[in-house]
Amino acid sequence: MPRLKTNESPCSAARALDILGDRWTLLLIREVVFGTHRFDDFAEHLGIARNVLSARLAKLVESGILEQEPLSSEARRYGYHLTLMGLDLLPVLVSLMQWGDRWLQTPSSIPLQIVERKTGKKIPDMRPSNKAGKTLDFKDLDWRPGPGADDPRIAALVAAYESQRQPPVPRRAVPSVISAADRPSTSNRVIKRRQSSRE
Repeated sequence: MPRLKTNESPCSAARALDILGDRWTLLLIREVVFGTHRFDDFAEHLGIARNVLSARLAKLVESGILEQEPLSSEARRYGYHLTLMGLDLLPVLVSLMQWGDRWLQTPSSIPLQIVERKTGKKIPDMRPSNKAGKTLDFKDLDWRPGPGADDPRIAALVAAYESQRQPPVPRRAVPSVISAADRPSTSNRVIKRRQSSRE
């Protein structure tokens, strides 16, 4: 399969990562979600170089994720706000935060939690679900070619995925809750990988 630039790829994930694959990008979206709109505030909160910040904000505006609007407190200056396209990234951001809370924090070190405004209660973990609202695990999910699967740029990859899927391989269930005590440390995971590679 020919190597493509991500923005030329027919793959939705590759196109999304072309915009979102930089660490500053999702952190900027996080900032806007939590109420940051001014350029100077982005720079102060993130400790990002101003030239890098300017380039990232320009890319998000050009991509349609952010838009500039006059600041009510400073009519001659503009702030950054999420568009509808940007608001659609909220589940991505929440999932990323919840993943970090689960795997990279301890229960006492989680800095921020997303709660429902009306009740003040922490929201459930973001999980795939069906139309009836039932949570779906990895073993419940499958895939099928979409309308663009015959695009010559991706057809061979789709065929490879199809050949890997048939016959369906039984998938291991992933526990929904793993305590910090049960979670393997990074060093243990590295040791196990090294041992398996020697075998």
